[in-house]
Amino acid sequence: MSASDDNTSGEASTTATRKRPQPVEWDLVYFKVEELIFPVSPHRLIENSDVFSDMFHLPTGEDQRVEGTHREHPIVLESYDASDFDALLRVLYPTARDVISGVFKLEKEEWVGVLNLSTRWQMKEIRDHAINHLSKMSLSPVEKVALARAHKVAKWLKEGLTEIVAENPIRPLSELEALGLKTACRLLWIRNQISQDSNAQEITVTLGSLGCPNSACQASMFPNPRNCSNCARQISVDDTDAIYIYNNSSAQIHDGGTPGAGRARLVLNWQHLRCRHCSGYPIASGTYSCPLCLGIQGNFRFLPFGFRQNIQHFGPESDVNVNTLFKEEIAGGGSWDLLLDGYIAGEAPSSWGSVKGGRKKERKKKK
Repeated sequence: MSASDDNTSGEASTTATRKRPQPVEWDLVYFKVEELIFPVSPHRLIENSDVFSDMFHLPTGEDQRVEGTHREHPIVLESYDASDFDALLRVLYPTARDVISGVFKLEKEEWVGVLNLSTRWQMKEIRDHAINHLSKMSLSPVEKVALARAHKVAKWLKEGLTEIVAENPIRPLSELEALGLKTACRLLWIRNQISQDSNAQEITVTLGSLGCPNSACQASMFPNPRNCSNCARQISVDDTDAIYIYNNSSAQIHDGGTPGAGRARLVLNWQHLRCRHCSGYPIASGTYSCPLCLGIQGNFRFLPFGFRQNIQHFGPESDVNVNTLFKEEIAGGGSWDLLLDGYIAGEAPSSWGSVKGGRKKERKKKK
């Protein structure tokens, strides 16, 4: 066999193993949300949502008129926000620039809109994607609880309640009441129980007290004021009321080896810190260059000039109490199967009428 025959055989083999494309032709469907008309190719909606898959495969009526096939007769989605629907479409139909850059940018409120619709319309992968992106954003503890309850996200509920209990000082009563009177009473009860048993101490942190973790360097990592990475509020170097450690039991204590007051070194990272103004992370994730030794650091050593004795801190105990008092609510939002069962029992849209109006009706479970 000649070399040319070998090449021909190789090309034929490659061609034979390649998956043959199967083009599917879809007509545009027109949706009306608020006062805006959205022309949409429905294939991504069908691929990602059983609700839309069922709807688009319903038989036509006797008059053969299919709603949404013309701009003049769109599918009207009542009680939905156009901005939420637009955000969902941007996730389902990314642009070439989004794909090439690998960066897909939506604002926090837009991701909340995606989470809302993907939960209502049973789009599990899109819902998980929205939760993942929102988890990387700065959500206050109250936001986490509110979003968790609205969209059945168990981990946010647990995190938010635990962080509220761990905050020092506690949030204003008006903010706690916004979570519901029963929730506010439970959180205050947990605080009271912990405070009775706590003999620990709190660390007063300032921007200037965040030092280089290099034991040979005594420099502050932040010798100048900076803005909170979440709310942009300016934090001065010596402001004792700007930031705090929301759970100092999770910080690391390193033994320096040299006897004396400086032997134990407390090592912190950006996740331990909270802004008292917004409860977000005052320092963004990443690494920072020490201004003295020029080392690149991801942690901070607490410099010993901000120690207060006999002030309570709230550690793992708050997690135990939150798990106990909110056990059923946390468990109820922790499984997609449980969430879907809840929708099947009376929360999932099952017809164009319920999709359009956001109403929740009974839907048969698929085998």
